[in-house]
Amino acid sequence: MPERFHVIISMRTAREMTEICSWIERTSPQNASLVAQRLLAVIDSLDLFPHRYKGHEHRQDPAKTVRSMPVPPFIVYYRVDDVRRTVRVLSVRHGARRQPKRFR
Repeated sequence: MPERFHVIISMRTAREMTEICSWIERTSPQNASLVAQRLLAVIDSLDLFPHRYKGHEHRQDPAKTVRSMPVPPFIVYYRVDDVRRTVRVLSVRHGARRQPKRFR
């Protein structure tokens, strides 16, 4: 079995997910909980084969390449550091929103 990566959710991502769930909760508290569970489950799945999703923003240093994982209607942006065996989740955005052009 392949070695697993450690998945780290940034503070920014945690805030975005809270905002997403708060927005949904206004009209459907049940769906807010389901969306949160679904997003966390797919983010956790990045511990195996995190390179399976396409590069969104390519860099010379592979550890700085931003990848995007579709979780309709959302997109999860993350970086993979093969040396440290980590996946850092940078942002979760609704697919209809303007997508970030750059990441820190």
